[in-house]
Amino acid sequence: MNSSSNKILCFGELLLHFAPDSDGNWLNEQVMKIFVGGAEYNVASALAQWQNPVKLLSALPENFVGDQLEIQLQNKGIKVLAEKSNGRIGTFYLSSDGDMQNASVVYDRFPSVFTQSDFSQFSFDEIFSEVKWLHISTITPALSEKAYNKCLELMSESAKRNITISLDLNYRSALWKDRNPSELVRNMMPFVNVLMGNIWSIQQFLEIPIEYELNGNFDDENLLKQAEKSAFEVQKQFPNVEMIANTFRFTNGEKVNYYATLFTDELLVSEQYQSDKVEERVGSGDSFMAALIHGKIKGNPSQQILDDATKVAFRKLFVKGDTIDESINIEKL
Repeated sequence: MNSSSNKILCFGELLLHFAPDSDGNWLNEQVMKIFVGGAEYNVASALAQWQNPVKLLSALPENFVGDQLEIQLQNKGIKVLAEKSNGRIGTFYLSSDGDMQNASVVYDRFPSVFTQSDFSQFSFDEIFSEVKWLHISTITPALSEKAYNKCLELMSESAKRNITISLDLNYRSALWKDRNPSELVRNMMPFVNVLMGNIWSIQQFLEIPIEYELNGNFDDENLLKQAEKSAFEVQKQFPNVEMIANTFRFTNGEKVNYYATLFTDELLVSEQYQSDKVEERVGSGDSFMAALIHGKIKGNPSQQILDDATKVAFRKLFVKGDTIDESINIEKL
């Protein structure tokens, strides 16, 4: 796996995740968990843990916080290409029982060194040296015009260099504000080879509507029909997309049901997983994406890629923090 021409490049913002307990005891106890996060970093971290050679193109403040973060990432086996400038690291506040996609997340990331960066410190030859895969999420183009333009530049250059490109359709309404996510993301889609999201984010970003009537239950057969229909439409509009993954996470109070689909030339469906309690809602999708990339690079059969990714994503729901830990070994699932 660790061949020098096999590097995976992730481009995105590195964040500090402050995780206060939801009851407010952190104020009296003066103790709060802090995790390193950010969608692309979470993917890079998992891939590095599974012994894949990984690069992260990001931005860091030119101070001791940036220096310590850079050392932390290097110790994890991640090569850091950090645009350095005066400024601050982006942060967000979210308790472990909160969800990134609803109002319980509080962002404090504007301005940050990433949102202010013009991403001009590294040449394409430095960025793409030994790279065979580029991964971006739709969070990154939402952050600034310069970040969006850099996504397009990196994707265009990757296509010229025959580098595989993956995109995770992460939707964070708080980040898009008055901008039109569909218009921007559709401009990125002609470069994409591997797409991850769900039927709702495909509708949100790509304007591919949900045509089946859904009853809101995880065992609704129309979910699978819609996953297949959406995937067909994605490939029709964007023929470069070879693989489309849809994740389905249904929560009811503390309970969760989880499964996923993968479409190449047919719809594959994973096992369903269920639990009465979840420990952590952050980073599950990112670990799924990492497992998808890992399996694809290894040349695993599509059903195995899907099964491994689903199992990893479900297990992440029981690991505190934004990234997987050593308890999730993709080779020993």
